[in-house]
Amino acid sequence: MEPAERREQILIHAARLFAERGYHSTSVADIIAAAGIARGTFYLYFESKRAIFEELLDRLMTRLASCIRRVDVSDGAPPPGEQLLCTMARVFDVFAADRTMLAILLSGAVGLDKGFDDKLAEFYGRVALVVERSLELGEELGIVRPCNRRVVARAAIGALKEVLATMLEDGDASCAELARGILDLFSRGVLVEGASIA
Repeated sequence: MEPAERREQILIHAARLFAERGYHSTSVADIIAAAGIARGTFYLYFESKRAIFEELLDRLMTRLASCIRRVDVSDGAPPPGEQLLCTMARVFDVFAADRTMLAILLSGAVGLDKGFDDKLAEFYGRVALVVERSLELGEELGIVRPCNRRVVARAAIGALKEVLATMLEDGDASCAELARGILDLFSRGVLVEGASIA
């Protein structure tokens, strides 16, 4: 087996074990056994299981970043709402295509390993920054009202995580429908027009 294939094999087995057992309950020995390799072979490719976890998250972030498209407001472009819906659906498609990583993100126990916690926090921080920048661009384009972008970005991530958990539980959930629900919440809210909460 070529080195690149062997490395990929280790990543695949580790990701499956992380999803099934949780990151903290999976040992390097478990990964070695699942991949059918020697301990020395493992360490030729990765210095630790955390290194594998970090690479898996970095790869996921790259795939998510490739889904994001700047809203085009030029003449003839689709309406901004339609473009946003397509972007959100692509994000859901990434997670639907990689339910293993989705399970890892949603089941990772924090507080047991500072390095793990830091990497997970970095991942969500990077996602939040993308959302904040998108909100800022939306304000500049006149399609998003001024808001506390940091708070809204974190709220959006929290909502996304909960909806993704639903997707994981319900294998028949439509990515487009989930995307529409999230976008509807953040574009129109839940109160009827003119309703007062004072």
